[in-house]
Amino acid sequence: MENLRSIIKNHLSEGIVLMDLFHNSGSDFVKVTIDSFDNITIKETSNIAKRIKNDDSILSMFPNGCRLEVTTPGIGSNLVKKFQYKKNIGRNILLEYYENDSSYVCDTFLLVDVKNEGIILRKSKKDYFIVFENIKSAKIKVSID
Repeated sequence: MENLRSIIKNHLSEGIVLMDLFHNSGSDFVKVTIDSFDNITIKETSNIAKRIKNDDSILSMFPNGCRLEVTTPGIGSNLVKKFQYKKNIGRNILLEYYENDSSYVCDTFLLVDVKNEGIILRKSKKDYFIVFENIKSAKIKVSID
């Protein structure tokens, strides 16, 4: 799996991060999830898929071919990297986190800023600072106005 991960990383453009890699060896299905601070176009995901599929190492790994999917995280995906938080500043997020006393909180906040240790959120004109290690889940809250 690490060899496959290394091959795929070699075909990612600058600034694009490999978020997840799934390989089903029984069906030779490979799903690559990528993300970036900047938006990734369908054309870019298609170009990455072509580069991966045409790599000699991939061709030797899968002599009968493989089914390859290159995608970006969906709307309901969890934010896991700092750059994902940064690119969503100004948006509402549904946050599940542990408070200092280990109690569990789930609420919607406005994402105001991202620091090295955590995020700054706002709710009802009050700011909160949540460290990354206390975040259980953070998802963009989608609203249709």
